[in-house]
Amino acid sequence: MKSYWHIPIIMGMVLVYGILLNKVFFQPVQRVLEERKKRVRESGTLSEQSKDVLAKRFTEYEQAVLEAHRKATHLKEQARNEAYEYRSRVLGEVKAEVGKDLQRAEGELSENVAAVKRDLEGQIPQFAKALASKLLGREVTA
Repeated sequence: MKSYWHIPIIMGMVLVYGILLNKVFFQPVQRVLEERKKRVRESGTLSEQSKDVLAKRFTEYEQAVLEAHRKATHLKEQARNEAYEYRSRVLGEVKAEVGKDLQRAEGELSENVAAVKRDLEGQIPQFAKALASKLLGREVTA
């Protein structure tokens, strides 16, 4: 008959080696792997939070740009309207001044025309006499 007395000893040694390997090797490796998973999850959470913050800031930036664009457009329109009002006012003043100058000039021309007519009316007998003298070829006395 064969002796199997060494089997329980081998089994005990395998059990002791298994417990030692578990304590010394497998549990630390498991802890490192769990720690790594935890860090990956935290990193993913932080990444999502960063994305959310970035999206929020980008939205705020876009709104600020739009608001600045609206303000610039409003200021541009306001400046354009002020320029049109100024132009209209200046044109009105110039038209009024030109109208006054035109009336004054028309008055002066009317006076000059009246003076020239009076002079010509006073000279009509002389012109008639001179014309008759030339036509008749002799001196005409009135």
